[in-house]
Amino acid sequence: MPSMIEVRAPLDIKVDPQGGWQLVFWVLDSFNYATPFRAMLVEIAEALAQHPLRSVSLPNYIVEEDFVEGTLQFDGSSLRIYYEHVLSYLTLVNDDRGVLTMVAQRVQPRIALI
Repeated sequence: MPSMIEVRAPLDIKVDPQGGWQLVFWVLDSFNYATPFRAMLVEIAEALAQHPLRSVSLPNYIVEEDFVEGTLQFDGSSLRIYYEHVLSYLTLVNDDRGVLTMVAQRVQPRIALI
């Protein structure tokens, strides 16, 4: 059985300030360096029927990392990943809003609003 991704607010798709669209996951508490965002990305990749080790690209983990950027490959699309521990949010970014809508729909069963 898959793990749940705990969020503080419903998933939201909005305009990305750098262009395109972003799917926003508001997760756990701000300034919480124990938030398991890397494990959340594994859950997201699995919900999208992707193999996490091949589809998620992130820099190596460092203690108290912040402003982490990477990519997630999904159905021929590349989603930009951005995670910020200080504000505790994860975004997936793509130029096509439809791609993010599809991602949100497939991930939704693994979302727990707390």
